[in-house]
Amino acid sequence: MRYDIMLIGEAYGEAEERAGKPFVGTAGKFLDGILDEVGIARASCYITNVVNERPPDNNFSVYYDGKNPTPKLLEEYQRLYNEIASVRPNVIVTLGSEATKAVCGASYASIQHWRGSVLATPHGKCVPTIHPAAAIRDWLFRPTMVADFERIKKESLFPDVRITKRELIIPYKFEEACAYLEQLKGAEYVAFDIETETDQITCVGFSPRPGWAVSIPFWYGASGSLWSEGEELQLWERIREILESEAIKKIGQNGSYDIEFLRRTMSIDVRGYEFDTMLAFHCLYPELPKGLDYLVSIYTDHPYYKFGRKATSMDDHFRYNATDACLTFECFISIREELVAAGATIFYHDYLHALVAPLLRMQERGVGFDEERRDELRSEYRGRLGKMEEHLCSLVGRELNINSPKQMKEWLYGSSPGGLALKAIYKKRKQTGEETIAADEEALEELYKKTGNEAIKVVLEMRELNKILSTYLEVKLDPDKRIRCSYLIHGTETGRLSSRQTARGTGTNLQNIPPGDIRRLFTADHGCTLINADLSQAEARVVAYLAGEERLIKVFDSGGDIHRKNASNIFGVKEEDVTDDQRQLAKRVVHASNYGMGPVTFAKQLGITKVEAQRLLNRYFATYPGIKNWQRAIGDEVKRKRCLTNPLGRKRVFFGRYGEPLVKEGLAFIPQSTVADVVNQALIELDREGFEILMQVHDSLVIQVKDTDIEVSAARIIAALQRPIEINGRILVIPVDVKTGKNWEDMEKMKKLGA
Repeated sequence: MRYDIMLIGEAYGEAEERAGKPFVGTAGKFLDGILDEVGIARASCYITNVVNERPPDNNFSVYYDGKNPTPKLLEEYQRLYNEIASVRPNVIVTLGSEATKAVCGASYASIQHWRGSVLATPHGKCVPTIHPAAAIRDWLFRPTMVADFERIKKESLFPDVRITKRELIIPYKFEEACAYLEQLKGAEYVAFDIETETDQITCVGFSPRPGWAVSIPFWYGASGSLWSEGEELQLWERIREILESEAIKKIGQNGSYDIEFLRRTMSIDVRGYEFDTMLAFHCLYPELPKGLDYLVSIYTDHPYYKFGRKATSMDDHFRYNATDACLTFECFISIREELVAAGATIFYHDYLHALVAPLLRMQERGVGFDEERRDELRSEYRGRLGKMEEHLCSLVGRELNINSPKQMKEWLYGSSPGGLALKAIYKKRKQTGEETIAADEEALEELYKKTGNEAIKVVLEMRELNKILSTYLEVKLDPDKRIRCSYLIHGTETGRLSSRQTARGTGTNLQNIPPGDIRRLFTADHGCTLINADLSQAEARVVAYLAGEERLIKVFDSGGDIHRKNASNIFGVKEEDVTDDQRQLAKRVVHASNYGMGPVTFAKQLGITKVEAQRLLNRYFATYPGIKNWQRAIGDEVKRKRCLTNPLGRKRVFFGRYGEPLVKEGLAFIPQSTVADVVNQALIELDREGFEILMQVHDSLVIQVKDTDIEVSAARIIAALQRPIEINGRILVIPVDVKTGKNWEDMEKMKKLGA
């Protein structure tokens, strides 16, 4: 009997072995859910496996001799090919890498690359997708599978491969290159992309419409420049006219990289940057991958092509560049439509896209850095580390490489001479669910709390010193001796920015600088002062208003020592009788309770018993019952709608498996994203007014001002950050704490001029 769709899995599991047919167990039920969602009847599909038996211990590798298939597997391949020939499907669906290798060949083993692609094979048209068992382990694969099966449903209507024809042009003649660039001047939108090698631009791709792109080549490897000096200058001037024209709207994929590179190496200031496909997709689906290869697999019919990034021929390199530009334009068309359908267009442009220019200016500006003091600290820390190594050796009785997981596990859990023979701590791997012995910081801290072993304490201190050295004191500065980072608007699911070292390998994550010696290295320029403006107890205030918890709102509105007031309420004592320990506990319990932390985790964090942790959490919820009610409401909304919206209009779709971890993500999303959006709106506003913003650190901004403008600037900064937020019909304005100083650490608190 002939079927339009043929599904091919890997091999039988336990349930399949008992039933004698494929996909009847947990993976089969998961697959049925996907098929139902896209409107494919399971009965209309022919279902089989690469191997129609259950491998020993469910280990498919028994069918390989090294990397080569065994005779048994080759025999199963032939059976499968005969099966395909008899079914004659319009589309073959390979579930996972083993099925894809069997049908498409060993070079298609990476399922994450090839899934969603429509491929021509000797056995017929094939669309690979993720194996249901993998999606059960990580539910973020599920929406991707749904998208793949939407494509499969369409492809099942006909047997041939029908890929959109795209015209990709590489002009090697100067007159042709000029003519194509001239054509682009009349376009309303142009997607652009650059390729780089050794800090030089090799080509620039442009696409003014779907299905057409041109790559202007400049040089390639040993071939050198393709133009005379005069021709190259003319081409760059024509490219400048296009990229600097406000009339031509630009589209990019992670365009911040291209814009920064063009500005730094060619002094081209891209104007009219209208749309970034990566950021827009992040606005819609912050949990999903955002690389162009993924967007292409969802929104176009182009097969995977990113291996072209490592092309060994000149034509392939430039063609890859043109393909990037062409497919970016096609993704732009679809994503723009989705933004409109989701009602997210205004939020995207006002809250995400508007950050591109200010963050680029911050990245280019950098921060003053005390290199001389850095060198002194580095020597000091290395000396301390050397002494600690000697001390550890004396405690352990031998040298121990604390960065070697193997040596650490042998020492902690082994019974050989010198081994501590401690009870092993296990952690689950996210992808496989497999439990493995742990020797990371978390495991070491737990072992130290249990044993009080001095050597374990020394290892923890050494690792912390090593981290400070490698992350902050050995960081590579830019030639002007300033420290920089790259900010990622798409870096988190909650809407917070993240940061990392620059694309040039300099700098570091500037949002995670510890207080103390390291922050003291960040300095104001001559004649300037740093202002650190920090939203006070921002997320906790948002939670109080979201929950409508009047008693907690009153605590915040009354000012003073918030943590002492909370401790007074929680422990039932007068404020003046609150101990320092009670104040600290109150501070910790607010965060733990608001975000749904359980007693086990809370107990570990505080180093107390589970019973005591539960008692503290119960006290908090008894004092502020509205918080628990809000948490239940969030859990219900995540379960029913799989979507939450913060007070400023940011939406997040939740794809994970429903349960406590997903609810906790929901509890964190609204307060964290709300505060992030408030800070970033202030950042955008202050940047437009010409403020020298140096850093954004989640709830705060670090800004450099002239020594003569401190009070006026501080007042304006406070006004920008104190943005009214409407929550449940009430207006919340979060207070701002302001400190000033010549370096980031030694700062004095200012009066709240704008409060």
